Amino acid sequence: MERSKGLRLLGLGYRAKQVQIGSSNIEEKLKKRRGHLLLLAEDSGVSIKRKLSQICNHNRIPYLEWGTKGDFTRIFPKETVAVLIMDINLAKPFLDRKGRVLNE
Repeated sequence: MERSKGLRLLGLGYRAKQVQIGSSNIEEKLKKRRGHLLLLAEDSGVSIKRKLSQICNHNRIPYLEWGTKGDFTRIFPKETVAVLIMDINLAKPFLDRKGRVLNE
């Protein structure tokens, strides 16, 4: 997916309260098996990537390294390294027809 289109979708989803930000908030939602796709900033730290990806693997929630902290900071009110998409329709453009993560 084009980065600019994806960022616009995330901005709309945030305003519609269908996107969660903040690693502690996201961690809580993932442990409750809520959310359809986790987007991790490509330039986020190794420890946060490992921690959130392990929770995703355990709960069978797809995740993808997509965007940068700078991209996320432009559309969200605070510096963000991870974004959890709560709505399946918002997650579909990032996934293929079988629900798997698309590679860029």
